[in-house]
Amino acid sequence: MNKVNMLISVVIGSFIGALLGVLFAPDKGEKTRKQLSKKGDEYTEAVKSELDDFVKNMRKKYESALKDTEEIINKGKARADDLKNDVKKILK
Repeated sequence: MNKVNMLISVVIGSFIGALLGVLFAPDKGEKTRKQLSKKGDEYTEAVKSELDDFVKNMRKKYESALKDTEEIINKGKARADDLKNDVKKILK
């Protein structure tokens, strides 16, 4: 959740910064728009990068949990087979 909050903060901060930049810009409008567009592209790339990292991290955690679950299931099946064999031996 921390990364999500950080991502939201970056987006909001970028918007506020862009707005203040337009209001107090000493340059002509065209130059200011180009600068804002460039900064917007930079922030967009930063957000995309953070989101990609978040997705990769979540995918790794999912795959790890899936692997752990499969191992637990296999151990449970093996244990059940062992118990079944033990019961058969006792009943013979």
